[in-house]
Amino acid sequence: MAYRIVFTMLMFIVLFNGITDWYFYKRVLKRFNAPQWLKKTHIGISLFFVGYIIFLIYKFINPYTDPTSTVYVWGTYTFLLFYLPKLAFLLLSWPELIWKKTKGFSIAGGVLGLTIAGCMLWGSLVGRFQFQENKVNIPSDRLPKAFDGYTVVQFSDTHLGNFGHDNSIIQEMVDRINATHPDLIVFTGDLVNTKSGEIDRFYPILTKLKARDGVYSIMGNHDYGDYVYWRKPYEHQENLDNLHKKQASLGWKMLNNQSVYLHRGNDSIALIGVENWGEPPFHQYGNLTMAMKNVNSTCYKLLLSHNPEHWRRIILPNIKYDIDLTLAGHTHAWQMAIKIGHKRYSPAAFKYPNWGGLSEEKGKYLYVNEGIGYVMWPMRFGTGPEITVLRLCKN
Repeated sequence: MAYRIVFTMLMFIVLFNGITDWYFYKRVLKRFNAPQWLKKTHIGISLFFVGYIIFLIYKFINPYTDPTSTVYVWGTYTFLLFYLPKLAFLLLSWPELIWKKTKGFSIAGGVLGLTIAGCMLWGSLVGRFQFQENKVNIPSDRLPKAFDGYTVVQFSDTHLGNFGHDNSIIQEMVDRINATHPDLIVFTGDLVNTKSGEIDRFYPILTKLKARDGVYSIMGNHDYGDYVYWRKPYEHQENLDNLHKKQASLGWKMLNNQSVYLHRGNDSIALIGVENWGEPPFHQYGNLTMAMKNVNSTCYKLLLSHNPEHWRRIILPNIKYDIDLTLAGHTHAWQMAIKIGHKRYSPAAFKYPNWGGLSEEKGKYLYVNEGIGYVMWPMRFGTGPEITVLRLCKN
């Protein structure tokens, strides 16, 4: 059954490639009498990607394949870079096959295709390196006076495995965070793609993160190693244990369904952390009730929870949790966003109503950090690596 599904997928992709490339060849290269070498190059690239897709599907049949590896990430990106612009051209220009006297559809398709290609190239070569440092005030009547002006720096979703041996982004991240001289640093999950060993080459850099009240972290869906097949059952747990040990050796304090109090004189606030609150296909590890079992109901509460849907589905409807501020990540804004006027839009909104930035409902606040790294495609357009500086202030 699995092989039938794979074979069907393969035939669909090969057919998609064939139709798209044939259409582009006929409507552009042949119509404008492109030189022979360009036509042959186009055919060669088309055949190459058919071979790549066959290879990709064959490898994905193997349970030991890591779908987040650099080869697959960049390979898929390159495939999309070649075919999404062609698909856009096809979708907009085909009416000319019926109304042959107009060229407007082809021009629109060409402009859209070139725009898509340009955005993808910019996002890969420039956008994923352009940091955004967002400063946000979070007001509250419940905040103790001693914490008025307290600064929390949030970063999220580093996905260290995607950076290979390039330390520059993580080094810049650490330098920018330390330059804010925060009271507290929090990390909201997805430190790695799949395996704890991804931390090793960045270890000397990450140890330099400094804040008055320390660095606290939680787990994201990628941190559990659920995306790879482990040859021996104990290897999965061993990887998870190693991740915990390595974060501890960095000087980070993990909150796995736990809470701590942060103190200023006689005043205090509760910092709560839950493991990943997953939606299918992600596993459910978060337990907010357990995390809050020692928390005073009247104190100001700051929650770290990787998935922003936790806030919408659990925290908002349940008055018993009474969380003042939730910090999340996970969405990456799907690594694509555009600003029109004072508002930003992202395709991530189709799945996550709260995909980025600050939200407030019923006096409860959520901030979704758009992450440092990337998954699926190595680009960021309109949503660069984010560092968030949150200032708690008393109303």
